[in-house]
Amino acid sequence: MRFNFYPILLSLIFFGCSSVDFIPEPDFRPNDHRYKVTSWQDVEILRERPKKLFKIVGEVMIRNTEDLSWEDYEPRLKKDMFQRKIDGVWMTEKSQTSIDNLAVQTMDQKGRTTHSYLQQSNLPYWKGYAFRYK
Repeated sequence: MRFNFYPILLSLIFFGCSSVDFIPEPDFRPNDHRYKVTSWQDVEILRERPKKLFKIVGEVMIRNTEDLSWEDYEPRLKKDMFQRKIDGVWMTEKSQTSIDNLAVQTMDQKGRTTHSYLQQSNLPYWKGYAFRYK
């Protein structure tokens, strides 16, 4: 049986896989009886500190591997936060980190490197804090 790797590689290139990661605080409770948001469109995404009193319940990290704009990510983030019963996200940072996309190394029979290739690229990401109003 021969494993064909190329269809998997092509599907990853064309479909990509971006992520919205939520890292909860230690005292985070998924069920909050005071949660009043009725639709995912009502979840707030703010670029500045919220005006009302709030409590930070976790950190949000969005890795943009699909090269999409913020307007494309905002509905995904709102839906995810609505499922977790979170009132909003205070976005604090937009930056880039360099990652290794592809590393290929060949060796001879004695284990010495004969050829190596490393391709690096920049991965944009957004960071913020998930909050609930007090």
